[in-house]
Amino acid sequence: MKQELQLYQRLQKKYPRVTEEEWRLLDVMASVKHIKKGDAFLKYGKVARFSAFVISGSFKYTILDEDSQEKIIKFAFADDFLANCESYNKKAPSAVSIVALEDAVILRINIKKMQPLYNLHMNLLHVNLQLYQEISEQQSEHQYLLSLKSPLQRYRYLMERRPAIIQKISLTNIARYLYISREALSRARLSLLK
Repeated sequence: MKQELQLYQRLQKKYPRVTEEEWRLLDVMASVKHIKKGDAFLKYGKVARFSAFVISGSFKYTILDEDSQEKIIKFAFADDFLANCESYNKKAPSAVSIVALEDAVILRINIKKMQPLYNLHMNLLHVNLQLYQEISEQQSEHQYLLSLKSPLQRYRYLMERRPAIIQKISLTNIARYLYISREALSRARLSLLK
């Protein structure tokens, strides 16, 4: 329970428009879940029914390319939001898997139960819109990152703008995120160290 209270304190700072009453409503609908390293919050082919705030731990959003090679499209850390909006909105099987990179704790929310609250509580609707905006910005940033031509440029971009990824994520997963080989990533890192 103490960890949950700390979570709400962090979320209250991130989303100051939400009232105490609205946090209590969220608390009634949410449940704390522990996810082991390597386990999925959402698996490929399953329809998304839940979203979550990350209390602790980290996650990767993965897709499979035409050769069934894993590519990472996004990372999520503490206080980030986990969701596959496309799968939920279209009621379609997810093309994305969301997997824990380490043991993690999340605050899981049933999206269907949450939606009626948006008509009654504009602050919650505002948070929902803010989350959609964050997701859109992250997707655009990843597309921009992939448009950079060399592994060196991609890695430098991460160092300058997303140091948390460099500090917390393994080289293998960073390479999958940058859509380059681990060897190319190692060469880029060495080049920057010189």
